[in-house]
Amino acid sequence: MSSSSHLSKELLDLVKSIGESRSKQEEDKIITAEAMTLKQKFLERNLPEKKMRELLIRAIYVEMLGHDASFSHIHAVNLTQSKNLLVKRIGYLACSLFIDKSSDILILMIATIQKDLQSQNHLEVMAALNVIAKLCHTHIIMAVSDVVHALMQHSHEMIRKKAVMVLISFNKVQPIDDFDSKMKRALCDKDPSVMAASLNYFLDEVKRRPSDFKDLTQSFIIILRQVTEHRLPKDYDYHRMPAPWIQSKILEIMS
Repeated sequence: MSSSSHLSKELLDLVKSIGESRSKQEEDKIITAEAMTLKQKFLERNLPEKKMRELLIRAIYVEMLGHDASFSHIHAVNLTQSKNLLVKRIGYLACSLFIDKSSDILILMIATIQKDLQSQNHLEVMAALNVIAKLCHTHIIMAVSDVVHALMQHSHEMIRKKAVMVLISFNKVQPIDDFDSKMKRALCDKDPSVMAASLNYFLDEVKRRPSDFKDLTQSFIIILRQVTEHRLPKDYDYHRMPAPWIQSKILEIMS
């Protein structure tokens, strides 16, 4: 229980009761009651951020189990503006799970996302990148596209990787000019995780227009050789097999 000491009894009881329910009907009864309770609690004034964070986690359970918690969506957006990183990340997580990419409520998040993408704290930047990867609406793309492109040159490899993934999502919604060359640069990134992220783009595009990427054949062969010769960090090994997912993607591209 010590590892759960930061959680309230109400949240622990909710999780316990859901796990112990013996039928879908019993589970629905628990979640319906929980939704009604949350709806009232969200109306309380001056709720501390710690309490609001927990209420949002409970609302996530409600929606995960197929019930409506739309009354909590605006509170999730509000939490993304918190100065507390943990609270902010919970807000972003809830937004990515709750909000549909066509929802008008996304407009309320744009200023916060723009600010976090330019933060000096790489965890704030990654939290913002995570949410826009899932909510890549035209309004968001127009507002943050330039900043995300700049993040491909960031010093932190995880931010470069997430920027590549976000831009691939953006490109599917709204084609980006000269995107092939941008992904070719990502393929040559010094960090294997960034290179691996770019493979997702080439895997899709080579199937549609293989002749456009014949000049990359030698690059793919070199990467594959580096993988099979165990030149990548041990973190990429799976049961002593060197980076099997990277290998399979490259082989599929080459085929």
